[in-house]
Amino acid sequence: MDWTFDATEVQWMTERLTHFWDRRLVGIAPIGFPAYGRVFHPAYAEDGTPVRWATVAAQHDLPMTATSAFDQLLLPHHLPPGRDAWRGNPPRPGTLDTPQAEHLIEILRCYTKTPDAITFALWDGLGWDGAVRVRLGHPPEPVPDPIPPTVRQGPRMRIPGRDYLVYRGAVEDALHWIPTHHQTPHYWWPQDHAWAVAGDVDLPWSIVAGAADLISQLATDPILEVLPIAVDAVMDPEPAWVTAAIAQAVDDLLHHGTAAIETVRGRAVFRLDPSRCWLDSGFGSRTRLLPESPSRPLVDQLRSAIHRGIVAQLNLY
Repeated sequence: MDWTFDATEVQWMTERLTHFWDRRLVGIAPIGFPAYGRVFHPAYAEDGTPVRWATVAAQHDLPMTATSAFDQLLLPHHLPPGRDAWRGNPPRPGTLDTPQAEHLIEILRCYTKTPDAITFALWDGLGWDGAVRVRLGHPPEPVPDPIPPTVRQGPRMRIPGRDYLVYRGAVEDALHWIPTHHQTPHYWWPQDHAWAVAGDVDLPWSIVAGAADLISQLATDPILEVLPIAVDAVMDPEPAWVTAAIAQAVDDLLHHGTAAIETVRGRAVFRLDPSRCWLDSGFGSRTRLLPESPSRPLVDQLRSAIHRGIVAQLNLY
Protein backbone atom coordinates (compact mmCIF):
# COMPACT_ATOMS: atom_id res chain seq x y z
CA MET A 1 0.00 0.00 0.00
CA ASP A 2 1.12 3.59 -0.48
CA TRP A 3 -0.11 6.91 0.83
CA THR A 4 -1.27 8.34 -2.48
CA PHE A 5 -4.10 10.85 -2.30
CA ASP A 6 -5.98 10.50 -5.58
CA ALA A 7 -8.16 13.60 -5.78
CA THR A 8 -10.15 12.23 -8.72
CA GLU A 9 -11.11 9.06 -6.86
CA VAL A 10 -11.90 10.98 -3.68
CA GLN A 11 -14.15 13.34 -5.62
CA TRP A 12 -15.91 10.39 -7.25
CA MET A 13 -16.75 8.98 -3.81
CA THR A 14 -17.70 12.18 -2.01
CA GLU A 15 -20.03 13.24 -4.83
CA ARG A 16 -21.94 9.99 -4.25
CA LEU A 17 -22.15 10.19 -0.45
CA THR A 18 -25.08 12.56 -0.63
CA HIS A 19 -27.28 10.90 2.00
CA PHE A 20 -24.74 10.03 4.70
CA TRP A 21 -26.74 11.39 7.63
CA ASP A 22 -30.25 10.40 6.58
CA ARG A 23 -32.09 7.45 8.15
CA ARG A 24 -31.57 5.03 5.27
CA LEU A 25 -29.24 2.16 6.08
CA VAL A 26 -27.50 2.45 2.70
CA GLY A 27 -26.99 6.17 3.31
CA ILE A 28 -23.38 5.48 4.31
CA ALA A 29 -22.70 4.00 0.85
CA PRO A 30 -22.31 5.76 -2.51
CA ILE A 31 -25.45 6.18 -4.58
CA GLY A 32 -25.95 4.86 -8.09
CA PHE A 33 -25.24 1.13 -7.78
CA PRO A 34 -27.66 -1.55 -9.01
CA ALA A 35 -27.79 -3.40 -5.68
CA TYR A 36 -26.75 -3.16 -2.04
CA GLY A 37 -26.08 -5.72 0.68
CA ARG A 38 -25.88 -5.22 4.43
CA VAL A 39 -22.90 -7.07 5.93
CA PHE A 40 -23.50 -7.98 9.57
CA HIS A 41 -20.33 -7.97 11.68
CA PRO A 42 -20.39 -11.12 13.84
CA ALA A 43 -21.09 -11.16 17.54
CA TYR A 44 -18.88 -13.34 19.73
CA ALA A 45 -19.71 -16.17 22.10
CA GLU A 46 -18.10 -16.10 25.53
CA ASP A 47 -15.30 -18.32 24.20
CA GLY A 48 -14.61 -15.89 21.34
CA THR A 49 -16.33 -17.90 18.60
CA PRO A 50 -18.00 -15.68 15.95
CA VAL A 51 -21.80 -15.84 16.06
CA ARG A 52 -24.23 -14.77 13.34
CA TRP A 53 -26.97 -12.27 14.12
CA ALA A 54 -29.49 -14.83 12.85
CA THR A 55 -28.32 -17.26 15.55
CA VAL A 56 -28.99 -14.69 18.28
CA ALA A 57 -32.39 -13.89 16.76
CA ALA A 58 -33.34 -17.58 16.62
CA GLN A 59 -32.38 -18.10 20.27
CA HIS A 60 -34.81 -15.35 21.23
CA ASP A 61 -37.47 -16.39 18.69
CA LEU A 62 -37.21 -13.05 16.88
CA PRO A 63 -37.21 -12.42 13.11
CA MET A 64 -33.89 -11.57 11.49
CA THR A 65 -34.22 -9.20 8.52
CA ALA A 66 -32.09 -6.82 6.50
CA THR A 67 -33.25 -3.98 8.77
CA SER A 68 -32.66 -5.65 12.15
CA ALA A 69 -30.79 -3.85 14.94
CA PHE A 70 -28.49 -6.03 17.05
CA ASP A 71 -29.45 -4.45 20.37
CA GLN A 72 -33.09 -5.27 19.63
CA LEU A 73 -32.24 -8.89 18.78
CA LEU A 74 -30.44 -9.13 22.13
CA LEU A 75 -33.38 -7.79 24.10
CA PRO A 76 -36.66 -9.64 23.53
CA HIS A 77 -39.58 -8.69 25.74
CA HIS A 78 -39.94 -12.30 26.85
CA LEU A 79 -37.82 -15.41 26.37
CA PRO A 80 -39.23 -18.51 24.67
CA PRO A 81 -40.09 -21.25 27.19
CA GLY A 82 -37.04 -23.24 28.25
CA ARG A 83 -34.48 -20.88 26.70
CA ASP A 84 -31.94 -18.57 28.31
CA ALA A 85 -30.88 -15.19 26.99
CA TRP A 86 -27.95 -15.38 24.61
CA ARG A 87 -24.68 -14.48 26.35
CA GLY A 88 -21.64 -13.15 24.61
CA ASN A 89 -20.13 -9.96 23.24
CA PRO A 90 -21.74 -7.66 20.68
CA PRO A 91 -20.30 -7.06 17.19
CA ARG A 92 -17.34 -4.74 16.81
CA PRO A 93 -18.38 -1.40 15.37
CA GLY A 94 -16.35 0.22 12.65
CA THR A 95 -14.39 -2.80 11.41
CA LEU A 96 -14.96 -6.12 9.71
CA ASP A 97 -14.03 -9.35 11.47
CA THR A 98 -10.73 -10.77 10.13
CA PRO A 99 -12.05 -14.03 8.57
CA GLN A 100 -15.02 -12.08 7.25
CA ALA A 101 -12.77 -9.48 5.61
CA GLU A 102 -10.45 -12.12 4.13
CA HIS A 103 -13.33 -13.99 2.54
CA LEU A 104 -15.02 -10.83 1.29
CA ILE A 105 -11.78 -9.83 -0.42
CA GLU A 106 -11.62 -13.17 -2.26
CA ILE A 107 -15.08 -12.55 -3.68
CA LEU A 108 -14.63 -8.86 -4.47
CA ARG A 109 -11.41 -9.53 -6.41
CA CYS A 110 -13.49 -11.52 -8.92
CA TYR A 111 -15.90 -8.62 -9.50
CA THR A 112 -13.48 -5.92 -10.64
CA LYS A 113 -11.06 -5.51 -13.52
CA THR A 114 -8.79 -3.37 -11.33
CA PRO A 115 -8.21 -5.43 -8.15
CA ASP A 116 -4.73 -3.97 -7.74
CA ALA A 117 -5.90 -0.36 -7.98
CA ILE A 118 -8.04 0.16 -4.89
CA THR A 119 -8.62 3.40 -3.01
CA PHE A 120 -8.98 3.10 0.76
CA ALA A 121 -10.31 5.68 3.22
CA LEU A 122 -9.60 5.35 6.95
CA TRP A 123 -11.33 7.59 9.50
CA ASP A 124 -8.73 9.96 10.94
CA GLY A 125 -10.16 9.96 14.48
CA LEU A 126 -9.00 6.51 15.58
CA GLY A 127 -6.48 8.03 18.00
CA TRP A 128 -3.41 6.17 16.80
CA ASP A 129 -1.33 9.37 16.90
CA GLY A 130 -1.69 9.70 20.68
CA ALA A 131 -1.38 6.09 21.79
CA VAL A 132 0.79 5.05 24.75
CA ARG A 133 1.90 1.64 25.98
CA VAL A 134 1.42 1.01 29.71
CA ARG A 135 3.26 -1.81 31.47
CA LEU A 136 3.09 -2.62 35.16
CA GLY A 137 6.04 -1.05 36.96
CA HIS A 138 7.10 1.04 33.96
CA PRO A 139 6.30 4.61 32.92
CA PRO A 140 3.96 5.04 29.93
CA GLU A 141 5.74 4.75 26.58
CA PRO A 142 4.55 6.59 23.45
CA VAL A 143 3.65 4.25 20.61
CA PRO A 144 4.90 5.39 17.19
CA ASP A 145 2.14 6.72 14.97
CA PRO A 146 1.72 4.35 12.00
CA ILE A 147 0.49 7.27 9.89
CA PRO A 148 3.38 9.34 8.41
CA PRO A 149 3.47 13.03 9.48
CA THR A 150 3.16 14.15 5.86
CA VAL A 151 -0.11 12.21 5.61
CA ARG A 152 -1.39 13.61 8.92
CA GLN A 153 -0.74 17.09 7.59
CA GLY A 154 -2.03 16.34 4.10
CA PRO A 155 -5.42 16.40 2.39
CA ARG A 156 -8.43 14.39 3.53
CA MET A 157 -11.51 12.81 2.05
CA ARG A 158 -14.19 14.91 3.73
CA ILE A 159 -17.90 14.42 4.24
CA PRO A 160 -20.01 16.25 6.84
CA GLY A 161 -18.86 15.10 10.28
CA ARG A 162 -16.17 12.72 9.02
CA ASP A 163 -12.61 13.12 7.67
CA TYR A 164 -10.63 10.23 6.20
CA LEU A 165 -7.00 9.47 5.44
CA VAL A 166 -6.60 8.05 1.95
CA TYR A 167 -4.20 5.45 0.57
CA ARG A 168 -3.94 3.13 -2.43
CA GLY A 169 -3.13 -0.53 -2.90
CA ALA A 170 -4.37 -3.93 -3.96
CA VAL A 171 -7.68 -5.23 -2.63
CA GLU A 172 -5.78 -7.38 -0.10
CA ASP A 173 -4.48 -4.19 1.51
CA ALA A 174 -7.86 -3.88 3.20
CA LEU A 175 -6.19 -6.23 5.73
CA HIS A 176 -3.15 -3.98 6.24
CA TRP A 177 -4.13 -2.67 9.68
CA ILE A 178 -5.59 -5.88 11.11
CA PRO A 179 -2.38 -7.41 12.55
CA THR A 180 -1.47 -4.25 14.49
CA HIS A 181 -4.75 -2.40 15.05
CA HIS A 182 -7.58 -4.87 14.33
CA GLN A 183 -9.00 -2.37 11.85
CA THR A 184 -10.28 -2.45 8.27
CA PRO A 185 -10.80 0.70 6.16
CA HIS A 186 -14.11 2.48 6.38
CA TYR A 187 -14.34 2.89 2.59
CA TRP A 188 -12.69 0.97 -0.22
CA TRP A 189 -13.45 0.80 -3.92
CA PRO A 190 -11.67 -0.18 -7.19
CA GLN A 191 -10.62 2.20 -9.93
CA ASP A 192 -13.24 0.77 -12.30
CA HIS A 193 -15.94 1.55 -9.67
CA ALA A 194 -17.42 -1.92 -10.00
CA TRP A 195 -18.27 -2.03 -6.29
CA ALA A 196 -17.72 -0.19 -3.02
CA VAL A 197 -17.48 -1.23 0.61
CA ALA A 198 -18.75 1.32 3.13
CA GLY A 199 -18.74 1.38 6.91
CA ASP A 200 -18.70 3.80 9.80
CA VAL A 201 -16.78 3.91 13.07
CA ASP A 202 -20.03 3.70 15.08
CA LEU A 203 -21.80 0.92 13.19
CA PRO A 204 -21.57 -2.88 13.73
CA TRP A 205 -22.35 -3.53 10.08
CA SER A 206 -21.15 -2.47 6.64
CA ILE A 207 -22.68 -1.99 3.21
CA VAL A 208 -21.43 -3.48 -0.06
CA ALA A 209 -22.64 -1.74 -3.21
CA GLY A 210 -22.27 -3.43 -6.57
CA ALA A 211 -23.82 -5.53 -9.30
CA ALA A 212 -26.90 -7.60 -8.52
CA ASP A 213 -25.02 -10.88 -9.05
CA LEU A 214 -22.33 -9.79 -6.57
CA ILE A 215 -24.90 -9.05 -3.87
CA SER A 216 -26.69 -12.31 -4.65
CA GLN A 217 -23.46 -14.27 -4.20
CA LEU A 218 -22.69 -12.51 -0.91
CA ALA A 219 -26.20 -13.22 0.39
CA THR A 220 -25.84 -16.96 -0.21
CA ASP A 221 -22.27 -17.25 1.04
CA PRO A 222 -21.91 -19.64 4.01
CA ILE A 223 -19.12 -17.65 5.68
CA LEU A 224 -20.47 -14.12 5.39
CA GLU A 225 -23.77 -12.92 6.82
CA VAL A 226 -25.22 -10.58 4.21
CA LEU A 227 -28.78 -9.66 3.28
CA PRO A 228 -29.83 -7.63 0.21
CA ILE A 229 -31.25 -4.30 1.26
CA ALA A 230 -33.46 -1.78 -0.52
CA VAL A 231 -32.11 1.72 -1.05
CA ASP A 232 -34.93 3.25 1.02
CA ALA A 233 -34.80 0.75 3.92
CA VAL A 234 -34.45 2.12 7.46
CA MET A 235 -33.67 0.45 10.77
CA ASP A 236 -36.48 -1.43 12.50
CA PRO A 237 -38.34 0.85 14.94
CA GLU A 238 -37.76 0.51 18.65
CA PRO A 239 -40.04 -2.18 20.11
CA ALA A 240 -43.18 -0.78 21.73
CA TRP A 241 -42.36 -2.36 25.09
CA VAL A 242 -38.95 -0.63 25.17
CA THR A 243 -40.54 2.73 24.33
CA ALA A 244 -43.08 2.24 27.11
CA ALA A 245 -40.42 1.17 29.62
CA ILE A 246 -38.28 4.21 28.85
CA ALA A 247 -41.30 6.52 29.16
CA GLN A 248 -42.07 5.03 32.59
CA ALA A 249 -38.43 5.43 33.63
CA VAL A 250 -38.49 9.11 32.63
CA ASP A 251 -41.62 9.62 34.72
CA ASP A 252 -40.06 7.81 37.69
CA LEU A 253 -36.91 9.92 37.47
CA LEU A 254 -38.82 13.19 37.36
CA HIS A 255 -41.04 12.26 40.31
CA HIS A 256 -38.77 10.08 42.46
CA GLY A 257 -35.22 10.64 41.23
CA THR A 258 -34.59 6.95 40.53
CA ALA A 259 -35.76 4.42 37.96
CA ALA A 260 -35.13 0.80 37.00
CA ILE A 261 -35.97 -1.15 33.85
CA GLU A 262 -36.25 -4.93 34.18
CA THR A 263 -35.24 -7.00 31.13
CA VAL A 264 -34.44 -10.60 30.30
CA ARG A 265 -30.76 -9.62 30.48
CA GLY A 266 -30.98 -7.96 33.88
CA ARG A 267 -31.88 -4.63 35.40
CA ALA A 268 -30.82 -1.19 34.14
CA VAL A 269 -30.76 1.39 36.95
CA PHE A 270 -30.76 5.19 36.74
CA ARG A 271 -30.54 8.07 39.20
CA LEU A 272 -31.28 11.73 38.50
CA ASP A 273 -29.15 14.24 40.40
CA PRO A 274 -31.29 16.59 42.55
CA SER A 275 -30.00 19.50 40.47
CA ARG A 276 -31.31 17.70 37.36
CA CYS A 277 -27.98 18.40 35.72
CA TRP A 278 -26.68 14.81 35.74
CA LEU A 279 -28.08 11.35 35.10
CA ASP A 280 -26.17 8.44 36.63
CA SER A 281 -26.46 5.39 34.38
CA GLY A 282 -24.54 2.74 36.29
CA PHE A 283 -20.88 1.62 36.18
CA GLY A 284 -19.81 5.17 37.02
CA SER A 285 -21.33 6.56 33.83
CA ARG A 286 -22.85 10.04 34.03
CA THR A 287 -24.68 12.03 31.38
CA ARG A 288 -24.59 15.83 31.53
CA LEU A 289 -28.08 17.24 31.04
CA LEU A 290 -28.25 20.62 29.34
CA PRO A 291 -30.48 23.44 30.59
CA GLU A 292 -34.01 22.78 29.44
CA SER A 293 -35.28 24.80 26.49
CA PRO A 294 -37.99 24.43 23.82
CA SER A 295 -35.40 22.88 21.50
CA ARG A 296 -34.08 20.44 24.13
CA PRO A 297 -36.78 19.43 26.62
CA LEU A 298 -35.52 17.59 29.68
CA VAL A 299 -37.85 14.68 28.88
CA ASP A 300 -36.19 14.17 25.49
CA GLN A 301 -32.70 14.39 26.99
CA LEU A 302 -33.61 11.79 29.62
CA ARG A 303 -35.16 9.50 27.03
CA SER A 304 -31.97 9.53 24.92
CA ALA A 305 -29.71 9.09 27.95
CA ILE A 306 -31.76 6.17 29.27
CA HIS A 307 -31.61 4.44 25.89
CA ARG A 308 -27.82 4.78 25.84
CA GLY A 309 -27.67 3.61 29.44
CA ILE A 310 -29.65 0.45 28.69
CA VAL A 311 -27.28 -0.40 25.85
CA ALA A 312 -24.20 0.20 28.03
CA GLN A 313 -25.41 -1.49 31.23
CA LEU A 314 -26.67 -4.60 29.46
CA ASN A 315 -23.73 -4.81 27.01
CA LEU A 316 -25.97 -4.62 23.96
CA TYR A 317 -23.60 -2.75 21.63
